[in-house]
Amino acid sequence: MKDKQLTYSFANKWGTYSATYFVSPNADTVHSTIVFVHGFRARKEWYSWIGKCLASKGYSVLQFTVPSNALKNPYQWSDGIRSAIDYLQNKESPVHNEVGSEEVGVMGHSMGGLGALIAAREDYRIKCTVSLAPAIIPQFISISKDIASISTPVQLQIGSNDGLIPPETVKTFFNCLSSSQKSYVEIKGGNHIRFMDKSVVSIVGEYLSRFGVVGKLLKDRKATITFEEQHFKSSNSFVEWFDNHLKG
Repeated sequence: MKDKQLTYSFANKWGTYSATYFVSPNADTVHSTIVFVHGFRARKEWYSWIGKCLASKGYSVLQFTVPSNALKNPYQWSDGIRSAIDYLQNKESPVHNEVGSEEVGVMGHSMGGLGALIAAREDYRIKCTVSLAPAIIPQFISISKDIASISTPVQLQIGSNDGLIPPETVKTFFNCLSSSQKSYVEIKGGNHIRFMDKSVVSIVGEYLSRFGVVGKLLKDRKATITFEEQHFKSSNSFVEWFDNHLKG
């Protein structure tokens, strides 16, 4: 049996967020939910492998696209996560009966990875977090210092060949995290773009060129492992993390 994929939308002060909700046909009636958000200039459709992977493990997964994916403000991402949880837990929501109200995890990539950390720092409903190549960069240094005080379980993942987010910066941030339950996963040979769907890479260059930032993601360092290998290593780690902290 395949997972169900339902399409919805919700809104906040930033605008309207389009969302896809993945539901495993093998999941319990009320089960753990993961909210996932994409990176800068990206969109939810570029990470369908993550929604399908988690749904196959018995989770429901809401992935959304922010209203302005070129806006360099991570709070559009973090506020979107919090609004997504509001939507899921609203008794009037069409998916409310399928959501485990006390068992919400969050996950994001790049700018979305930073947004997931901000949301987890601010929202008590979030029980654990996975951040893929979070945007721990100089322009967000004050935010990084603030979210280092996060107390809930946090897993950080980074490819050793990431050319956009230096692995050593992520490791330094990890060492500063105050959470007593934290995990650092460096995927040897992996890079930044291979956390996305394999099918997306052929269109990324053309898509970005329309915004005057030709190939920024393509300046990522060359990976020495395949998409399948990076996805396999990444998913093994984040599935185990969610199982331990949401189901365990």
